[in-house]
Amino acid sequence: MDITAGQGATQSREIILIRHGTTAWNLEKRYLGHTDISLLPEAEQELTPLRKQFSNVIWDALYCSDLLRCQQTLANIAPFQAGQAKLDPRLREIDFGKWEGLTYEQLKDNPTYRDWIDAPQEVTPPKGESWKAFSARIELFLEERLLSFSPMLHSRSINMPKVAVITHGGVIRYMVSRLIPDQGFWDTQVIPGQAIKIRLDGDGDSWIGTRLTFP
Repeated sequence: MDITAGQGATQSREIILIRHGTTAWNLEKRYLGHTDISLLPEAEQELTPLRKQFSNVIWDALYCSDLLRCQQTLANIAPFQAGQAKLDPRLREIDFGKWEGLTYEQLKDNPTYRDWIDAPQEVTPPKGESWKAFSARIELFLEERLLSFSPMLHSRSINMPKVAVITHGGVIRYMVSRLIPDQGFWDTQVIPGQAIKIRLDGDGDSWIGTRLTFP
């Protein structure tokens, strides 16, 4: 599927993809998808650098996964604009089904798990979400929110529009692989509380993403 800009217009925009702060399950290396748990208390300190870096940024659009850990991250790093954010369940992590809360050590001898590790696009966790469903919902978000012609985003003639997306590690990996040429899903490493900056340039037919240094 092409990344289309639409309307025959030339636009540029800056996208900041932000992974939520650390939870207990992140520390314990448990699979965490749709399970709705909170950040650790110390995550507030972890997110302080982002809060400072974004203190003078006015976001033209702000999107956030509806899960608690992302909403808490949003409240920490953008307290004055958090109320303007659009919560979107399409930004949730993949649902690991019966593997939610389990670790690699608990699953490593499971044949279905080993098959999933080798080919996640072809194998679905029991009672979990297929890769097809996961990628489809993110594609819809990308098309509607980041890759569409937007007069509102470009109503300001001086500054490049800035869009923040607070979401999960797997979602960020997928988005980076879609937006930047020759970037594979596993090529991107993103830790809790990290932000990745991408510049999108559209020539009227397609969008090309370029990863920029952050901060």
